[in-house]
Order: sequence, then C-alpha cells, then structure tokens
Amino acid sequence: MAAADINAAVIARSAIYTQLARATAVLVGGRPAAEVPDRARATAILARHGQTLTQLYVGLQSAAVVDRDYPPSPAAMVTGPARSLRRAVDAIGVIGDILASHVPPGQTPRTPEGLAIQAGGGVQSGLADIARLTSAAIMIDIALPGWLDQRRGHLIEIYRPAAEAARWTASSRLSAVARELIALGRGHPRLHGLDVARPPLNPAPAVSNAGDAVAAVSAARTWMWQNPSELTSVHLQLGTQLGLAVHILSSTGDPEMIGGWRQAAIAAADLRATPPVGPACDTAAELTEVLRWLRSLSTGDRGEPGGRHLPQIARLNAELPFMAATLHKGLSAALQRRDLFVKDEGVLQRPAGSLVFRAAERWRPAVRGDDVVQDLARALVQRQDADNDHAQVSLSARAFPNPPRPRPSTPEPSWLPADPSSGRDVHRSR
Repeated sequence: MAAADINAAVIARSAIYTQLARATAVLVGGRPAAEVPDRARATAILARHGQTLTQLYVGLQSAAVVDRDYPPSPAAMVTGPARSLRRAVDAIGVIGDILASHVPPGQTPRTPEGLAIQAGGGVQSGLADIARLTSAAIMIDIALPGWLDQRRGHLIEIYRPAAEAARWTASSRLSAVARELIALGRGHPRLHGLDVARPPLNPAPAVSNAGDAVAAVSAARTWMWQNPSELTSVHLQLGTQLGLAVHILSSTGDPEMIGGWRQAAIAAADLRATPPVGPACDTAAELTEVLRWLRSLSTGDRGEPGGRHLPQIARLNAELPFMAATLHKGLSAALQRRDLFVKDEGVLQRPAGSLVFRAAERWRPAVRGDDVVQDLARALVQRQDADNDHAQVSLSARAFPNPPRPRPSTPEPSWLPADPSSGRDVHRSR
C-alpha cells in the first residue's frame, strides 16, 4: 500500500477521536476537562469511578494524540480503508455541526431544540450515541497496529507512534467508559432526527408527503425563533391553524387537545399586523403550503377518513410543542414593538352629504391585558406544556419525542381551519 494511503488512514484515525471529543463538548455545553493530559495522567483519570463524562472526553482527546506528524494526502490519492475513515471523519464532523447549529459554543441556543439540549433534554442519549461511535473507533485501533506492522523496513519505525497510540487506546478503560455511557443512555429522550433546518425558500416548495411537511415546518419554525421581531399576525394565524389541523388529523377527538389549538387559532384570527416582507413572507408561504397538504389528506380519496395518515401526521405532531413555544416568543416580541392590533370600539360617522350614519372600523395597538391576547398566550403556553399523553412534564424531558403510535380507530375529522388563501382568517393583513 502506498505511503499516501497509510498517512491518510493514520491522520483520519486521529481526526475521528478529535471530532468525537468536539461533539461531546458541544453537546454538554463546554469542555469537560480544561486541558488534554498526557497519557499517564489520562490513564489515571480513566481509572477513576463516577466521572464518566470527564473520562470520555479525556480519553477521546488522548486517543487523538500521535507523537509524530504525518503529511496529509490528496483525496484523489486515497483508497481503501483510508477513504472509509475519511468519510467517517466527515460524518462525525456533520454531527458536531448540527449540534453547534442548535447550541453554538459560548452563545445562546439558537433553536427551541437548543434550549432543550441546554436544559439536559436528549443529552444522555446523545452521549450514548457518541460512546457507540467511540466503541467502533476502538475496534479499529485494536486492528490498526497489526495492519501497520505489515509494512516493511523503515516504514515500521515511521508508523510506530501511530501504532503505540492505537495500542494505548485499545488497552485503556475508554471502552469500559463507553459501555457505561451506553447503559446510562437507555430510556432517555433521543436526539434522533435532530437536523439543521434549511432557510425558508422562495417560492415555497410543494409539500406532497410527511418529509416535505416536516422540512417546511422546521424551516419556518427555526426562522421564526431566530427572528421573533419579524413575526406578524399572519405567522400566528398560520401556526395556530397548523397545530389545530395536525391535532384533528392525529388525535381521537380529544376535546382538550383540539380545543386548545382551536382557542389559539380563534384568538390569532382577531389580530392584525403590518404585512410580512422578505423572508417573513417566505416563512408564511411555507406554512401555507403545509396547511394545503394537510387539508388534502382530510378531503381526498373519496372523502374517506384521514386516520390512515396517522403515521405521517405523527411526525408533524412532534413539532407542535416547539411551534407553540416559538409562536409564544413571537407574540411577546410583537407586543413589545406594538406591531399587533386589535379591533377597537367602533364609532358612528356620517359621510358628507349623507343622512345615514355608518359604523367605522377602528384598530388600536394590542396590549397584554387585551382578552384576545391573553387567550392566545394562555393557549400557546398550554400547548407547549402538553405532552402527547397529556402528562405535564418539562420541555427538556421530551425534547425529541417519539411519534405517537396509531390507535385502532380514529373518527373522521369534522373541521379544519379555513383555507388561509381565502377569507379574512389569514390574509387580510398581507
């Protein structure tokens, strides 16, 4: 095998441990250890008990250290095991990038998922996933010295530091620490499905399945969370209608769950704001397209019930607690900048030359004490706190809930919110 392939494999092997250590630090909100100790101190730390997080981080950092620098090899020259290891480095790097998009190091979380991670939601299961990858990397280190010892002559001495690093990792307690973390992660909320949301697109992509719908909702929700000062009544109306439509199609007619989103949708329909522009308008279009698809599920196929679509709707149902939290944040921001309006008491006016008085519609800036604002805020808080099984648990504990299982029978949906493209419920303010 060419020296370029060997160099690439050795470099990629260290990069795997470095990326795993980086993902660990991002997930837990900082480096569990201030500095990387030498192998003697790392061995002592790994021998301790009750410090699995620190041990994992120290073990990963120490495993990445090789007492010799090898020249990088062009990607075009790399084949076989080296190419597979490089792909693994890229994949683990993406994991770290996705985590950092939600909980940027040293910054405020940028998404509701990031807030949940910061509060501990999904962290234990995420560490278990990192531990599983660590175990796989250790299996490579077990075989690596023998693979390197097949070289002849001076190459054995050149790659001796890499072989020694692999032997240390394979014989250390890092594998035992990984097994402990895997066991500790069982039964905890999982980070499975966590992704980097794309930005809202113009024009909004057509939604034809649950995957398209989840991508559109995630894009819209993430943008709204990061830009609460640009939310308008249109977003509040579309978001609440989305929650109502999903619960009508996914629930068994529970009046509490449906009624809560209906209350929110009715309250949001009575609010007005300046029309959205730019990305705010694109975000509204994404939500509108999802609503169109949801309505097609309840009205298509010769009027049959939408219950058979429950597995698809369940994926959207998992987005609703975070959607409610995002809308509540946007509502507070809109009230603060006085960009929400409610209908004021009408006045009678007589046009010049007319004997007939006419009622003139008047609007004023909304305040927190308005009934419609209180109704909307109360409903959104209740919806972000309501679990699929109606258990009152914290947001972080169910940060990434599993979709609910379909039930034996689901009644035919009796009502869906009005089409936002027709009527005053959505677009009069646009």
